[in-house]
Amino acid sequence: MACPEAMLREKSGSRMEVCTLMVKQLLLKEVQEGGNYENLVLSPLSIYVVLNMVAAGSRGCTLEKMLGFLGSKNIDEINSESLEMMALTTGDEPVLCLVNGALFNQRFPPKPSYKEDVLEDIYGCEAKTVDFVTEGDKAVYEINKWAEAASRGLIRNFLQRGSVSRDIALVLANGLYFKGNWKQKFDAKLTEKRAFYLLNGETVSVPFMTSHNNDRHCESFDGFKVLQMPYLGNSKQFSMYFFLPDERDGLQNLLEKLVCDSGYWHQYSRLSEKSLDEFWIPKLKFSYDFDVSLTMKKMGMSFPFMENPKDFAEMVEIPEGLPFVSKTIQKAFIEVDEKGTVARTTTMYFGAPSCCLPKRSSFVADHPFMFMIMEEGSRIVIFTGAVLDPSKVN
Repeated sequence: MACPEAMLREKSGSRMEVCTLMVKQLLLKEVQEGGNYENLVLSPLSIYVVLNMVAAGSRGCTLEKMLGFLGSKNIDEINSESLEMMALTTGDEPVLCLVNGALFNQRFPPKPSYKEDVLEDIYGCEAKTVDFVTEGDKAVYEINKWAEAASRGLIRNFLQRGSVSRDIALVLANGLYFKGNWKQKFDAKLTEKRAFYLLNGETVSVPFMTSHNNDRHCESFDGFKVLQMPYLGNSKQFSMYFFLPDERDGLQNLLEKLVCDSGYWHQYSRLSEKSLDEFWIPKLKFSYDFDVSLTMKKMGMSFPFMENPKDFAEMVEIPEGLPFVSKTIQKAFIEVDEKGTVARTTTMYFGAPSCCLPKRSSFVADHPFMFMIMEEGSRIVIFTGAVLDPSKVN
């Protein structure tokens, strides 16, 4: 990898940026795999909320490592930041919903203080207890029902039958739903099929959007361009950013720059308005799921959950002598069309004992690019991802 784990903390200006930068490394790793033309969408915010929920129930060596990883001084700081993140929820335009859930194995009941003071008071989380030994499939049903409701019906069958074993102690989950309408909408009558150039040199024909008014916030940098697309907003302002490399096969170099640039990516998010000669963005609709902990392991980054059950005694009651392992997975979806954006994600934690600037001013996203959706006031990244082949719809 271009940047080791220690660099994550060095280069971050805030605790949330640690997770955002980590997710960029995950994107870079996926693109580096070679031959992978799968579109990617992840939610740093959703991952961060789940990590905070785990940290709030940890102690000892595990807590120290998680605090270091998250860039926090203590549990109080984590809880305070979590309250701020939950306050991002808005019911007006755009819509952002953050919901949390917890499911405990009857054999390993939750500590009352963690259930009431942390899960319920801070995260507004409904904690349920199920007998995983005799009702494992019921536990799967409960989790799937929660994920479907949290994602407004989009994420179904998050877990398969038999995937929750009798030895799993708890499942912590965050669901995130975002829906925003563009401040400057595209004209659907102008949408047309155009060529999109893949990393292997081939092309696919996909619908591209444009508009009569091409006055947009856009800047050219060394080797790439950035376009800002604001959403309609009342109390909070959200925007989607498109990071387009100048070269058709330049996505990997762009991701490396964003991961390791000492100025960090925020320097690219303050853009001036200009009139574009050409303006084309492909319509998008795809989902992506991945194992957060496994991907980090492949990258050589230690996942911040250790295997000492005593370190989780603030969370659940685990008999002494049992090892503790963990796993975090996320499933996400995004759709971008002429009206705006819909994006959803569910993140689950399982704890188980056992070049030159272009001359013309244009923005034509006809080759692999990266995107982000950010809340401007807090600078928190809600979603990020990479588009390698917009013809793949799932």
